[in-house]
Amino acid sequence: MPNNKQVKIILLTGYLGAGKTTLLNRILANDEGIRAAVIVNDIGEVNVDASLIKNGGLSATDDLIPMTNGCICCTLSGQLSDQLDSLAMSGNFDYIIIEASGVCEPIPIAYTISAFCDQSQDENVAPLALDNIVCVVDAKRMWDEFEGGHALEREDIDEDDVESLLIQQIEFCTTLILNKCDLVSRKQIKELKAIVRGLQKDAVIIEAKNGEVPMNELLDTGRFNFEDAYNSSVWADAMAHPEEHEDPEVLEYGIQTFVYERRKPFDIDKLSEFVHHWPHSIIRVKGLMWCDQDPDMSYVFEQAGQQVTLTENGLWVDSAPEDEKKKMIAETPELAQDWDPVCGDRITRLCIIGRHMDRDSVVAGLDGCLTEWVPDEA
Repeated sequence: MPNNKQVKIILLTGYLGAGKTTLLNRILANDEGIRAAVIVNDIGEVNVDASLIKNGGLSATDDLIPMTNGCICCTLSGQLSDQLDSLAMSGNFDYIIIEASGVCEPIPIAYTISAFCDQSQDENVAPLALDNIVCVVDAKRMWDEFEGGHALEREDIDEDDVESLLIQQIEFCTTLILNKCDLVSRKQIKELKAIVRGLQKDAVIIEAKNGEVPMNELLDTGRFNFEDAYNSSVWADAMAHPEEHEDPEVLEYGIQTFVYERRKPFDIDKLSEFVHHWPHSIIRVKGLMWCDQDPDMSYVFEQAGQQVTLTENGLWVDSAPEDEKKKMIAETPELAQDWDPVCGDRITRLCIIGRHMDRDSVVAGLDGCLTEWVPDEA
């Protein structure tokens, strides 16, 4: 017989050494009688965090499942679904707490969990709900990262990955724990909060030291909804609402957001050269890109910290045969509204987030990478 009691899931994310395991042990050591199963993911062969938790707050009513040699956002996603099903069906737990590896991107993990939770509502399995995504941030390290990258402590992680992961973890969460606040000043804390708000507009921000956080900010919050969490990132919100809507507190600390939009393609060689000398004031860029070297293909351009990627996003509708093109335009009103008589749906639309950024200089630099485009003769 399936267990019909809803089991709630908390996903803990955050970079290496931020304090996730300390926070998890505090949850497990609570005196509120919560029965928790814990899934701990470590990309190495030996799951160090699992041993720390087992020696920390784990009680007789809790259970620990280490998942090693892979990441639950990709290679272990199937195993994660199996574990969620088994734990929920047992009827032994109120909560499943998942501690992701410090180098995991949160969106694929949340997608796997959310898909399984949605499936559990429709099939004869125990109901589950992803209740809260908690990002733990080391306040001292975050300050050092955004002030010039002085806290790159681990030798086995590429330095370029640190800011990128930190930014993506901040962007996709519902609760952000600014941990180790005793290691920074009040002025620095205010500025860090502004940086967080410059990247993430909705998450609840909690100051903490040694992972001391009220349980009601972690458990049974009802904060998570996949679409809301995705759109809480400032870049996604700005792309949906390109008109300027700056937060006065964010502006006070020199953090700006704007959408760069052009109906001309980029020359990739020129853009690569410009990005190579990208201003350090730029924190985050993401959006659609049109490139002259492959004008029929839509790309997603993404920059976080020092990491830059360009990935295919499917063909532009305007590149389709005429009959198919007309059908797609008729079926998609928003496509027709944004259609250009020469370029069709081809466009570059990038959300750019920066701190103490010279916007005019950034725009001029990007404009210098554009090229003219002449459509093929029909």
